[in-house]
Amino acid sequence: MKFTPPHCGFKWFIINAISFLSKPVTCQPAFFILLFLLLGFPDIYSILIVYSLLPLFKTSFAFLSCYILALPVVFLTERPRKFYKTALLVFAGFFFFVDIYLLLLYNETLATITKDALAAVLATNPGEAVEYIYTYFTIDKLLIISVIFSAVFVLSNYLRKIRFKWNGFARCTVVILLLFSVSKLLCDIEKVKDFNLCYLITKECPNLREYRQNPSIVNGSERVENIVLLIGESFSKFNSSLYGYEKETNPLLGNLKSDSALFIYENVTSACVTTIPSIKSIMMAYTDNMSDSIEWCRCLTLIEVMQKSGYKIHWFSNQSKTGLFDNEVGRFADLCDEQFFVGNKHSGMNRDNKDEELIPLFEGCLSDSTQSKFIVVQMMGSHTAFNMRYPESFGVFDNEDYNITHPELSRENKQLLAEYDNSVLYNDYVVNELLQRFVNEDAIVFYFSDHGIDVFKSSNDYIGHAKADNTISVNAAMQIPFMVYTSPLFREKHPELQQRIENAVSRPYRTDSIMYTIMDVAGVESVNSVSYKQKSLFK
Repeated sequence: MKFTPPHCGFKWFIINAISFLSKPVTCQPAFFILLFLLLGFPDIYSILIVYSLLPLFKTSFAFLSCYILALPVVFLTERPRKFYKTALLVFAGFFFFVDIYLLLLYNETLATITKDALAAVLATNPGEAVEYIYTYFTIDKLLIISVIFSAVFVLSNYLRKIRFKWNGFARCTVVILLLFSVSKLLCDIEKVKDFNLCYLITKECPNLREYRQNPSIVNGSERVENIVLLIGESFSKFNSSLYGYEKETNPLLGNLKSDSALFIYENVTSACVTTIPSIKSIMMAYTDNMSDSIEWCRCLTLIEVMQKSGYKIHWFSNQSKTGLFDNEVGRFADLCDEQFFVGNKHSGMNRDNKDEELIPLFEGCLSDSTQSKFIVVQMMGSHTAFNMRYPESFGVFDNEDYNITHPELSRENKQLLAEYDNSVLYNDYVVNELLQRFVNEDAIVFYFSDHGIDVFKSSNDYIGHAKADNTISVNAAMQIPFMVYTSPLFREKHPELQQRIENAVSRPYRTDSIMYTIMDVAGVESVNSVSYKQKSLFK
């Protein structure tokens, strides 16, 4: 069927309407390739017409990818073309599936997700990926995606019957829009270069030893012999009985609070909602707003400051040192005097290890009394899948316990909530056991989560990292539990510092400044002739 130029615009209109109405999904080249192949566009002119119009609504980089990937279909002979189109359909269909799923779960797509989030995905190992799929790939979401795919195929069958008429009007339109597309591409090129997934995959994590600052440190006359940094994982402030949660998820730490050995801070927030950027902000003088002015690896690290101050650094972790690709967290461990990763010392691939396996490691660490110690402990905490984070003996809660307190949740989600609370309860046991190792030492222990988690706060069917553009979800992921333990010997030797610790429990603070609080406790007066005591939580 042939159409005159005005009617030819009808097909342009339909394609753009699909693009515009489904804007969050169709930011990816995969969608356009999928649509092109399903519509069966027969020649180079059809490609040029459709892909010249779409940049009016989308990013130029996506369309450049479409042009490059679609062009071989025009020039290949029948058999290679059939094979190539099949490969493209599989490729496009897979990423279209991923886009829709991310949209349903996080209100983001591969095109809009942050670079830090992509880096976190690349740092994930196969074990964590399986746990993630087990937790989040639910039947209802798969049914929605199936309906969307069916709609695309039905629509393509209808649009396939329409044919373009290549004429002067179409040629002029294509030339104008191609020029527009090129100019837009040139404007976007810097953004694309910064966000390129290929760059994230191929980039090599810097060796932080090569970026040592060798700072000049001035120490005061007073120092704490043992400073411990316990970093939890996905611990929600709103699911802790220390912060008023209805379930008794922190009974042992609650006892320490009652004995005035543990201080609970009310207004501390995480700097980030994912692990890798959060750990970076904790372990060095780096924040996200510095990314345009300096590379993160060139910033001063807390580890080097503590080493220069005379502390021996120990790093214990029940998380991965590496994932699918290298990640920055393992680079901090490499700076330490001693490091140990539970399960598998290098890759951390065995995800069944429970956090209690960290406890025996402290026996040998504390037996060495020749030097002051700074100890970093990274736990698995309440990382998904929640039911793998605790032994069977800690399966205290089940879905029946939430019938009254959370009647709005489905039975499956009540069970997820129960498993999450069980992981917090088990974590309470592990942290208490770790703290008991320092009862007879001059020690202060900081315990907080790298970030929180949205546990059915933003909606009745969502549990996970913060959703984009959802204030409730972001708030749940940013507000974290934060507590400080001081031993009896510490309280006896450092009464002035103890008083400052107690006075700060209501003070607003962010974990990207914790480096300066630890320096304060370590008795560091200045670094390179600059005092940072005003940035301490205990100022």
